[in-house]
Amino acid sequence: MDIAVIGPRNRLANHGPILLNIAFYLAVDPFLGPPVNLRSFLLTCRAVYNHLSINNNSRLYADIFCHKFDCAAVERRLSAKWTSAPCLAQELCSRFTALKHIRNGKPSLPSDRDALWKAYLMMLENDGCNEQQLFSWAKLPDWVQGAIALRSSPSPATSPGNSPSHLCDPEGISLAVWLLWMTSSKESVRSEPDTLRTVLINAVLPFLVRGYQFPSVFAPDIHFYLPLCEEHGETATGFSGPPPLVTQIQYFGHRLNLAVPPLTPAALLNFAVRREAWQDTVPLPSRIANLPATREEAILRNITSPMLTQEDVREFHCHTRTRFFERNHGGRGVASEQLDKEWFRLVGCYTPWAIERPLKGIVYPLGTLVGNWCGRMLVPDFQAHINAVVDQRVPSTSVPLVQERLSCRFEEHHCLSFDEPLLAPPCPGSEGEDVFNAWLPRDLRFTRRTGGLEIFDPSTGKNTWYETYRPDRTLPYSAAACERLRKGSDPEWCNPNLPSVIQGDVE
Repeated sequence: MDIAVIGPRNRLANHGPILLNIAFYLAVDPFLGPPVNLRSFLLTCRAVYNHLSINNNSRLYADIFCHKFDCAAVERRLSAKWTSAPCLAQELCSRFTALKHIRNGKPSLPSDRDALWKAYLMMLENDGCNEQQLFSWAKLPDWVQGAIALRSSPSPATSPGNSPSHLCDPEGISLAVWLLWMTSSKESVRSEPDTLRTVLINAVLPFLVRGYQFPSVFAPDIHFYLPLCEEHGETATGFSGPPPLVTQIQYFGHRLNLAVPPLTPAALLNFAVRREAWQDTVPLPSRIANLPATREEAILRNITSPMLTQEDVREFHCHTRTRFFERNHGGRGVASEQLDKEWFRLVGCYTPWAIERPLKGIVYPLGTLVGNWCGRMLVPDFQAHINAVVDQRVPSTSVPLVQERLSCRFEEHHCLSFDEPLLAPPCPGSEGEDVFNAWLPRDLRFTRRTGGLEIFDPSTGKNTWYETYRPDRTLPYSAAACERLRKGSDPEWCNPNLPSVIQGDVE
């Protein structure tokens, strides 16, 4: 065809790179929100629309996705088949559908489930861009509070005082409570009006008072050896509540099976930081003047531990605080890489049985628990708690919770490949392994030696050596152990499946 016969718009459509550049820069300006300026450009003529439509040009929409959202975590956790241009283009559309739902500001059951999942996974992938879209454009924090309030109110299908909506949507309330934690900061909690703080505390309180009814772990605690073999029968619930819920979502153009994040840990974190904010406003009681001022004074007065001192009370009352979820603010803060383990738990721990898991990763980095810890333990009034357990109509707010100071020092000790690990014994009178003795044989004798622990098992008459793991050192084990490990094919401290013992001192 003679080029003179071709119209100007059709000639423009034939200049692919120029057209793509125009479309891209129209789409990403402004940065926040969906590419609204692209719509007018697509409506200029059929030729432009056909050339730039998502069906014919997924690469354009994949580039828009990579500009508006964080991609480092996605590329790190997923294979190439999940991050192709069509997959990224499809995820761009589904994300802005969810973000528009959030920005609308009206949570609803159960239609906001997709929005909850999108927001939660975006926070696990956040390196700065995701947070801007969720917080600055979609106004996520306010919407999350509304989603929790909706699920904490009595269900329309029940009369007042009966089952709240979270019992009808356990998946949604778990995601909403986790998002409340991820969107909370020291400043935001301090600035919450008293009425809002009370509403949020009362909303999460049932998951603490009756925590046994809700998931708190990814795997049943009665089993030490995981995953379970296929021939293993149905497993019991365990002593830490029911197993996590399992769901399937659309994620980057694929169906993804994953576990719903356990509810009770998020409820505990949200409750603790709001109680601590209230504690910040309460002066120390005058009766602490009767206590010794310091530990040294207590020793001089022959007052034996664990007698509290004024120093102890001030430390707990004024300084012992829960660490908030650290978000990545424009490159400052915790990067998404620190949250890889959370993501891999979701996609790898949704069933305790041995099955093919296409997405695998480390779910517990070695040394996570090593160090000194100081916090609080919430102890319910015994009789009030029993009454609430026996009678489900008893409101959770009727169960007083007393705070107790808790201080711990944890160490990790690993049995390396050149030693034989201890065997977890069966649980007496139950299936699985002996969780009541931390999955260890009874009557063990521990002897601390340089570089590790020597453990004697009277049931076998054998000594077993466990190397102390020190994550703060270049060589995390003793020089002799590291030298032996070098002779192997891989550094063993990179192996997430090491048999280990976690030892702790608790106050």
